[in-house]
Amino acid sequence: MNFIQNNMINNSIKLAYYKLNRHKELGIQSNLNVFEVAELMDMISKCDSIKNQKSTPIFYNVLAN
Repeated sequence: MNFIQNNMINNSIKLAYYKLNRHKELGIQSNLNVFEVAELMDMISKCDSIKNQKSTPIFYNVLAN
């Protein structure tokens, strides 16, 4: 599951980079507004911190006796 989660995060980052680069190329003709660009930039900066978090299972100390 961790592999799938990292893969999804990587795909989100790649898509955000692509959209920002496309916005930069189009300039004034771009259909993204300031808020959408800011959201993409936030996504890129937050994904790095999400990737570095270590997930702990909910039932870590539960033993079946």
